[in-house]
Amino acid sequence: MNKSKNLLWNRIGPLLMSMLLLLVFILSGCSPSPTISKSPEEGKKDELVLAVGMADYGMFDPKKTWGAIGQIRLTHSSLLKPTKDLTFVGDLAKSFETSKDGYTWTFKIRNDAKFSNGDPVTIEDVLFTYEMLKEDGIAFDLSFVDKIEITGNDTIIFTLKEPRSTFISQLSEIGIVPKHIYGDNYSGNPIGSGPYQVTQYNDGEQIIMDYNPYWYGDEPQFKKLTFLLLKEDAAFAAAKAGQVDICYIPPKFAGQTIPGMTLHVLESVDSRGITLPVLPSGRTGNINSNEVQVGNDITSHLAIRQALNIGLSRQGIIDVTMDGYGKAAYSIVDGTPWFNEKTVIEDGRIEEAKQLLADAGWVDTNTDGIVEKDGLKAEFDLYFPSNDQLRGDIALAVADQALGLGIKINIMGATWDEIFVQGKANACLWGGGRLHPHQLYTMYSSKVHNKGYNNMTHYANPVVDDYLEKAMYAATQEEANKYWKLAQWDGKTGFSPLADVPIVWLARVGHLYLVNNKVNIGNQLMHTHGYEFGLFGNITEWSINQ
Repeated sequence: MNKSKNLLWNRIGPLLMSMLLLLVFILSGCSPSPTISKSPEEGKKDELVLAVGMADYGMFDPKKTWGAIGQIRLTHSSLLKPTKDLTFVGDLAKSFETSKDGYTWTFKIRNDAKFSNGDPVTIEDVLFTYEMLKEDGIAFDLSFVDKIEITGNDTIIFTLKEPRSTFISQLSEIGIVPKHIYGDNYSGNPIGSGPYQVTQYNDGEQIIMDYNPYWYGDEPQFKKLTFLLLKEDAAFAAAKAGQVDICYIPPKFAGQTIPGMTLHVLESVDSRGITLPVLPSGRTGNINSNEVQVGNDITSHLAIRQALNIGLSRQGIIDVTMDGYGKAAYSIVDGTPWFNEKTVIEDGRIEEAKQLLADAGWVDTNTDGIVEKDGLKAEFDLYFPSNDQLRGDIALAVADQALGLGIKINIMGATWDEIFVQGKANACLWGGGRLHPHQLYTMYSSKVHNKGYNNMTHYANPVVDDYLEKAMYAATQEEANKYWKLAQWDGKTGFSPLADVPIVWLARVGHLYLVNNKVNIGNQLMHTHGYEFGLFGNITEWSINQ
């Protein structure tokens, strides 16, 4: 099968499989009970049926990364929680304080919190959760924690080896588990202290959550949530069939209307960009402890990266691939308190990009439309996950625009396993974005080369490294934000579009949901990368529209 047929199947195959799954789901008698949109006269005002993606990764276990992208709020409590203005307040913690030097973090937990089985949440449960994850060291890196101690029945003290400004993010993402119940089979029957408890979990099919009667916070309007684990096309078909109250949709469906449902376009920090290896080929490194090739002879040229950065039209890409439902991105933290707004540039400057290439010696000597230098043609491969239509569409749009600059980009649909093997020697269509700045460190610091999936481009800049270290080890968030911004651009250097640009960030994805007109989803927090549970951070504020 040739490349074009492969690409066609990558686009059509998931649609056919999703539609088949939905048909089997309905014919097998597994369709959900009537939703509020189907039968309000029956009083079904406290149940919702949702199709927001394949939302079962992590399987409710923090050791399996549950919480690592902030999705714990439905089922678990954490010591802290984020607010709408991206600050942090107490959740399980009724109070907390940090020493002036940033080494000591002290939390007093509330005494009215209970797990969904009725057992109280104790300070020993908090200690157990953090010590277990520190020893594991995979889902959450807590190696910077020197010791954890408890005093009395309600106080836990973390002493750090050095200040760590991003510790606050983990304090909001680590869900507390019960010490006396947690084990290898925890995912099969998770017990948490969030507003909902998992009462049924059919792997790959559906998750049912019921209200946790022991929840200490505001009681939610909706007492039962049924999550149908459907892909985008099947979820949209279910919405059209009246089977769901809320579904996530890709931009391609945004122009279609469904009676009784309204499109909500929610802001996110969920960005897409192109990682561009900064070293020449011929080197080796590691991805998650596996040796891989490092470097690319084309993207290692700064002029190539800078030409793409100023020559590509971000808005043009958004218009073509997202029907305009997105915003131009210049980093992975746009719109946050740690974003350096000075790095916003004017793009789509095609002639300037061409001149930049020419000044660096890239010239089309054989008039084939592709510039060359020292016998090298400006041509490279761009990998994207073949099951992700949006990334595939963005890759196509980027390749089309790049041709106008004299750069040929070959798009390569692949599995994530293949991408992780190829990612340090080739360009990748990357994504990310969190409600904290830690990813700036993992994506740009040379200190994390060859650790996990970090710093795919093998970028290294000693000035940037210094800023990133100062940001990480700052005693306050305000001090950290100053250095996060300087790492992006200090007036002379940085990893932003104004300088080294190892990653050309393109677009912030608008998260689109069709929502039953009878459901008010409240004032949403900014969404992170990965939409499945981003919608539910304020679930206790949801209500019925009268």
